[in-house]
Amino acid sequence: MKSKLVLLTLLAVSLSLSAQKIFLEGGYLNPYRYGEKTSDHYFDAVRLGVLAEYDLKYNFGVQTGILLNTGYSHQYQLYGQKPDSVEYTTWNVGIDIPARIVYHQKLFWGISMFGYVGPNIQIGLFQPQKISSSLSDTYEQLTGISSGNRDLYTYDEGVRRINLQLGTGGGFQWKKYILKGGFDWGINNLDRTGYDRVLQRNWHVSFVYQLK
Repeated sequence: MKSKLVLLTLLAVSLSLSAQKIFLEGGYLNPYRYGEKTSDHYFDAVRLGVLAEYDLKYNFGVQTGILLNTGYSHQYQLYGQKPDSVEYTTWNVGIDIPARIVYHQKLFWGISMFGYVGPNIQIGLFQPQKISSSLSDTYEQLTGISSGNRDLYTYDEGVRRINLQLGTGGGFQWKKYILKGGFDWGINNLDRTGYDRVLQRNWHVSFVYQLK
């Protein structure tokens, strides 16, 4: 996994050197994992990265890059009455690789607006989860849940690393300062067991500075 991260970093550098526009982006990300048979799972995350844009005709462009994201989730599940409960603490570290078609439109006073559409690939690096169980022996035998630690990307009943998404969004730019937001919908099943169809979508809001 470390070698893949190095290759992705080198790719981002090479893309940036040949692009007409370079952006530094930082912001908030809110991944939401869900399924019909699976409990909802929310993350609060931040991300930071570099985007490169290549100009096309008629105010269009192609934008890509690499964004590192880190998220946290806390869940508490009660079985029957207290103290029969389970507490889940989960961290996630991953990479976003967007590939967007962008359209820019100048407005007034140096302000312009833009919109984008296209795919996004989320690659999970680590997703460690700590389980703190207060279940009685009866509930523990029924559920099979006990205290411990695991990585959901390597755990047999965990989730897949690759999350393919389709997204759209937009924002405003004034001089070199940009405010943007958007939404991405997951399209591939993340459940490694085949028990459920688990998808992950997210919305995001970011501040961006144009370096070039």
